Amino acid sequence: MSGQQVIFGLLEFLVSIFISFILIFGSYRLFLVLTPRLDEERQLREKNASIGLLLGSILLGEAIVVKQAIYPVMAVIQIFILGQEKNFMNFLKMLGFSGGYVLLAGILALACILFSFWLFDKFTPRIDHFKEIKENNIAVALFMAIFIIGISILISAGVSGLTRALIPFPEVGSIPLE
Repeated sequence: MSGQQVIFGLLEFLVSIFISFILIFGSYRLFLVLTPRLDEERQLREKNASIGLLLGSILLGEAIVVKQAIYPVMAVIQIFILGQEKNFMNFLKMLGFSGGYVLLAGILALACILFSFWLFDKFTPRIDHFKEIKENNIAVALFMAIFIIGISILISAGVSGLTRALIPFPEVGSIPLE
């Protein structure tokens, strides 16, 4: 085990903590704004387990998707630090782009989850999912939670591919073939 690997591991750990707090809290607040008819915080205070299941699945889904964006970002940071060019401004630029890519992954995840939820609600008109969840129907909430987690698992590969395609990997040199 080298000291450099420990430092990279610690850096990745700290970045993951920071990203998780920002994105999960931001997603929660954004969901509250986008779904005012559910009044989630009041429902949680009233011990509505269905709302807890729904919110928890959305946050878990967000985490599943964003996790796929963190690895390429950390790989680029590691390549940059190990590379020959040690320009601080380029490092800050790369960090800014990386943060933007993770934020993009978070926004895409939440948008896909909400769109899927909305679309599913439209394709099943005989069940008013919002009403059932507000009335603490655990069966509907559990079904929707599993639906959201499934959607998140399926879209995570696409978000990962998009993130890897957008992130500019720095050049680290070439191996001579002679």
